[in-house]
Amino acid sequence: MAEIEPAEPAPRARTPLWRRLIPLGVLLAALAIFLLAGGGRYFNAEAAQSRLRELDGWVSDNFLMAILIYGVVYALAVSISVPGAVWFTIGAGFLFGPYAGTAVAVVGSTIGATIIFLAARYAFADWVRETFPSYVTRLQKGFSRDAFTYVLILRLIPVLPFFGINLATALLNVPLRAYVLGTLIGVIPLGYVYATLGSTIGQVAGGVPSLLDLVTPELIAAMAVFALVGFMPFIYKRLTGKTPPASNGDEA
Repeated sequence: MAEIEPAEPAPRARTPLWRRLIPLGVLLAALAIFLLAGGGRYFNAEAAQSRLRELDGWVSDNFLMAILIYGVVYALAVSISVPGAVWFTIGAGFLFGPYAGTAVAVVGSTIGATIIFLAARYAFADWVRETFPSYVTRLQKGFSRDAFTYVLILRLIPVLPFFGINLATALLNVPLRAYVLGTLIGVIPLGYVYATLGSTIGQVAGGVPSLLDLVTPELIAAMAVFALVGFMPFIYKRLTGKTPPASNGDEA
């Protein structure tokens, strides 16, 4: 009796482009609603400061709940790429102090960036690879070897806007774990600077300090440590010939 060869699995149906654009479309629609509803007025320093002062008393009485709500709002703002989102970091410092404010900003920005990263990757990554295969392959060779390092350096030394880094890494299919870790660590220094700026509003002459007021030996040392962290994978690879596990992450 002849053996019956197992049938080859049918090729997976390709998700239509319009369906892949839905998550990104939702984020863009949310941004449009935010701007049309007048959200841009809070990018004005005086308006933002006035609103934050109104919330200050409630935050003091409901500190943990305020942190949770503010973190969710921060993540949503980053996920829809609200322009001037740095004000959310300054606001976190004003409401919660430099350390708790930094933590809220770092977690919120990482979650928000991951949302837009996943939406953009789902929508466009396959199309970009198929349309520009040789170009993408060359870029991915470098990113796949040291993805965590590249993401971390881009966050520490932002040669591209925050939104631009989210899109570029998504289109190059950077592993999710490497992207999240690189973003989480990489946004800490600037998050701390702006949260500290927010926490000192009203405590110095003129009400709003300049960034030069924040340049202290401790801050310079902290920035140097984070910059060194960004180059540690390169040093590790040079010494051992191996790529650190966090550089590649998973392919989810």
